[in-house]
Amino acid sequence: MADTPNRLVLVVEDEAVVREALERFLQMRRFAVVTAATVPEALEIVRSHRLTGAIVDLRLPGGSGRDVVASLPSGVPVVIFSAAPEESGQLERVRPHTALVLKPYSLSLLVDKLTEMQSEMHAG
Repeated sequence: MADTPNRLVLVVEDEAVVREALERFLQMRRFAVVTAATVPEALEIVRSHRLTGAIVDLRLPGGSGRDVVASLPSGVPVVIFSAAPEESGQLERVRPHTALVLKPYSLSLLVDKLTEMQSEMHAG
């Protein structure tokens, strides 16, 4: 997997089953993945890694996924997944390269959305 350093994705999700499933699915799609279960963990990863994308749940222990999204460089595409569209819709409008996927969702939908956003950024 020598070609993955430029495809490093952060997954922020407090439910281990969901986080691990997303991690495996991204790895099958040839992404390198770092994961966090809490906002402080995610913020540390944002500071210490050069990410090319993120998939973030908004409702997390230790804060809001909003804090994670806001801490990411504007050139990093972010897919937010949430059961509360009113929470995430504002982020989608305010931060460039942010998209909302409502729960329930499929893993392929989340990853396809992220891949599409990354392709658009590289094409533009």
